[in-house]
Amino acid sequence: MLDELKVIEIIVETVGQPKKLFSQIGDDVAWTKKAMKKEKFAIKCDMLVGKTDIPKKMTLRQAARKSVVACVSDFASKGIKPWGALISLGIPRGFTEDNVFEIANGLKDAKNEYGIEIVGGDTNETTDLIMDCIMFGWGKEVTTRDGAYSDEVVFVTGDFGLPPLGLDIINGVRQIKSPRLTERAIGAVLYPKARLAFGLGLTNRKLVTAAIDSSDGLIISLYEIASKSRVDIFLDEIPINEALKNSNEIVENEKIAYTFYGGEEYEIVFTSRLKDVPKIIKLAEETGTSIKKVGRTMEGNGRVYFNNEILPQKGWVHLK
Repeated sequence: MLDELKVIEIIVETVGQPKKLFSQIGDDVAWTKKAMKKEKFAIKCDMLVGKTDIPKKMTLRQAARKSVVACVSDFASKGIKPWGALISLGIPRGFTEDNVFEIANGLKDAKNEYGIEIVGGDTNETTDLIMDCIMFGWGKEVTTRDGAYSDEVVFVTGDFGLPPLGLDIINGVRQIKSPRLTERAIGAVLYPKARLAFGLGLTNRKLVTAAIDSSDGLIISLYEIASKSRVDIFLDEIPINEALKNSNEIVENEKIAYTFYGGEEYEIVFTSRLKDVPKIIKLAEETGTSIKKVGRTMEGNGRVYFNNEILPQKGWVHLK
């Protein structure tokens, strides 16, 4: 019979107990011996809900991994190394041990991929599947959204547009004849990756002035930097995915909408001083990260422009 104790047993058995730096899973609280002298403590939570956050084709293992990756991506944009995570699970009636093993293996995948310890959490019965990841870590510096100045360069990692197209394909909103584009778009949804090594390098080498994770959409992320830093951002390039760009099945304005407003890309949007551009390019090469210069900052009041027109401030917003 599957109950709370069995769920905890399966997760500990699959994921393993954390290293001696941390307490063991199973106590009332989790604790760590990590000293915080001259370092900032960072903490973040992100809730994944079955109805709104788990697409039809996504397995429980992929969903569990994604719940951790979402937090790692935010840590990457801040330049903070994540050390550990607490995972709370809300499990509906009817879940089996196999279902829990799937979730546990997804957590293990993320743990191994990003070097994070799973140190505890909570379980409860819910009407929909819920995975809530609370992540923490330490760093000497934290990159914020409000540090950009005028006459700086705007960069993004990776490219944009493929995951929202993949979601439309999965949800039956759109059919794409190209098997290659379909496979790549769906794959981008099911297996997102966080730019942790690159993000840590940006902050540790002091190459970034402001940054944000882009999972809510490119333009809304740019607006966050622009408004918090009190600058305007002028885009001169669209970081569209090449496969999406070259598709003759999608009209141009839809390609731009996917790229600008779709979301679900776990990339870093950031600003940097012009003098640091060669060092940023070198860091990208060292970490195997694709980067693209997409614009510049100017004196202003928090607006984002493309082709000298103000772009609407749109993106993914829960409950809207």
